[in-house]
Amino acid sequence: MANLCLKICNQDRVGLVLDISRILARQNINILSMEVLPDITYLEIESLSSNKEIALIAQLGKIPQVGTVDKISRMPYQEREQELKAVMDTIGDAILAINHQEIITHFNTAAENMLNFKKEEVIGAKINDIFLSEIPIADILHTGRPYNNREIIVTTTNGKHHYLTSGRPIKDDGGVIIGAVAVLMAMKDVKELVYSVTKPDINSFEQILHVSRVMENTINVARRVAQNDSTVLIRGESGTGKELFARSIHMASPRREKVFAPVNCAALPDALLESELFGYEEGAFTGAKKYGKTGLFEYANGGTIFLDEIGELSISLQAKLLRVLQEGKIKRIGGNQEISVDVRIIAATHSNLEKMVRQNNFREDLYYRLNVIPLHIPPLRERREDLPLLIESMLFKKNHRLKKQVKHILKPAMEKLLQHDWSGNVRELENVMERAVSFSSHGEITPDDIILDHITPEKPAVPSVPSAPDKPRKLKEILDEIEYTILRETISKYGTSRQVAKILGLSHTGVLNRMKKYNIPVRQSTP
Repeated sequence: MANLCLKICNQDRVGLVLDISRILARQNINILSMEVLPDITYLEIESLSSNKEIALIAQLGKIPQVGTVDKISRMPYQEREQELKAVMDTIGDAILAINHQEIITHFNTAAENMLNFKKEEVIGAKINDIFLSEIPIADILHTGRPYNNREIIVTTTNGKHHYLTSGRPIKDDGGVIIGAVAVLMAMKDVKELVYSVTKPDINSFEQILHVSRVMENTINVARRVAQNDSTVLIRGESGTGKELFARSIHMASPRREKVFAPVNCAALPDALLESELFGYEEGAFTGAKKYGKTGLFEYANGGTIFLDEIGELSISLQAKLLRVLQEGKIKRIGGNQEISVDVRIIAATHSNLEKMVRQNNFREDLYYRLNVIPLHIPPLRERREDLPLLIESMLFKKNHRLKKQVKHILKPAMEKLLQHDWSGNVRELENVMERAVSFSSHGEITPDDIILDHITPEKPAVPSVPSAPDKPRKLKEILDEIEYTILRETISKYGTSRQVAKILGLSHTGVLNRMKKYNIPVRQSTP
């Protein structure tokens, strides 16, 4: 039976609690709890029979300066505990508290779900009996110092968990530490939160400016593609907007609320790209982060990963990607555990993958896995009717960005833009428009402000050795000049650092290091 709780309204006087205690002692009734306020005394005792209950209330009512004695359903401290529990259980993060003896006193519903324990299993237990690895909340009892956003791996009897945690000491009115409280967030949730706050504006099909029929047809196909989970292979020249379409497909899909993670497969060396995609365990290699690292496949779980320049993947990484597509599982570098991931893959390339398959530079089985739904983005020269709309939009954006007030484009300047071939597509158009707005000095763009890019004819990748200069130079300077020229012209001809590495017989990392040394830009993701 429930305990008997009484509310005694009284006038404040010395000896009231003693009078109440004497009545209870004469009847051998134990006091379970008591709260004393100036005008109210709350009393919790063991349950009594109906007759004894009535008699006790009558006796308490006869105490001098006692007004009324009423039964209540619970004590005030119980109400406060219920309110605190309700507040804690509405918080999505795990909250746990310990007393000065390191005994767990509070454990909310989120902590139950996150750590796979029931409250009944942990409340009253020593924290070191539940958490087998060190947890910083216990240190607060000794140091008194709070901590913020500390990354930890927690080992419990139910396994390992990766968290971000903050903790605070609990002090009494005299400033003495009587316990500590900690908040834990799963690292997966932390990353999703960071993504939701910092993510760039994700594009939608409505933001793709066009009036041409060919672009409208492409968008209609992409809209239908977005509704299912099939792998998409986007084909198109550099600068046509392959990533824009990938983002739009993601935003039109059921995965729109989850992460969209773009990766340029040509911009990173193999080892770094592998760790970015698949993550690694602590101690997997020299320089590995403590606690390891979550890869993009785990980070984008439930969402979409966009693999740009997919043709630049090495054969070894192609094999690992194939396994993700076939089984939906990954294994971190240095790890033994298989991790299931639910990620939609959208890939893009401007390369001839079919030719690469015939030359054994791209796995045939991966090609068929990726090419489930092919999507071709037309080049700008095949949709010239879209040019005026794109030019007008870019004029507005560049004015805003450069803080200029260029009102319009003269007709000869517009004709010059419309007649150009735009081999660099929308990216080239954007560069030309930024250049024109920058050079414009009279609030209008003239033909002279339109400075078009003209790709020079191909030159041999390996130049002749420069003739001896009039002024003596060190051999290293001459060799550096030759190396710079070779790299610059080879990247201009073959497009990507991986192709340059193959042509010159160097490692991909070696090429990237040399390009960095000579400030030769690496090809970036297609917008």
